[in-house]
Amino acid sequence: MERANKRFDWAAFILGVLLVILGCVSMYHIDKTLRLVAILMGIGAIVKGIYEIWLRQTVNNLLNHRSAWLLIMAILDIIVGLIFLFVRGVGALTIAYLFAIWFIIDSIGQLQVSNFYRQFGKGYYWLLVVLNVIGVIVGVILLFNPALSAITLVWLIAAALILLGVIAIVAAF
Repeated sequence: MERANKRFDWAAFILGVLLVILGCVSMYHIDKTLRLVAILMGIGAIVKGIYEIWLRQTVNNLLNHRSAWLLIMAILDIIVGLIFLFVRGVGALTIAYLFAIWFIIDSIGQLQVSNFYRQFGKGYYWLLVVLNVIGVIVGVILLFNPALSAITLVWLIAAALILLGVIAIVAAF
C-alpha cells in the first residue's frame, strides 16, 4: 500500500544522473579532477587558517591567554592553502603522496588491531591480515609512484561519485 503512494523523485533522479556524469568525466580528466581536489584542499586550508586566527582571538578574550602556536598554525595553513591554489602541480603532487602515506598508515593500523577480529573467526582474521599486508605493499608502490597514486585517488573519487549517483537513481524510483 505504501509503495503505491510513492511518487517518482525527480530531484534524486537528476542528482543521480549528474553524479554519474561527474564520475565519468572525472575518470577521463584525471589531471583536472586532481587539480580541483587540490583547489578544494587549498580553500579548506585557508578557511582553517582564518578559523584558527579567530580561535586565537577568542581564546585570548575568554582566557586572557595568547597562543603563539595557534597563530603559527594559522599562518602555515594559510600559506599551504595559497600554495595549493596558486602553484600548479604542488597541490596535486602533495595529495598523491598524502594518499599513499594514508594508505600505508591505515593498513598498518588495521594490522595493529587485527587481533581483535580473531574472535570473529580465524578465516576473517587471516583475510584482514592478508588484505592489510597487501595494502601496505600497495601503499609503498603508490609512495614511490606518485602518478599512479594520483590516478588511483581520482579513480576512487570517480567510482564513489558513480556509486552515489546510481544509489540516487535507484532511490528515485
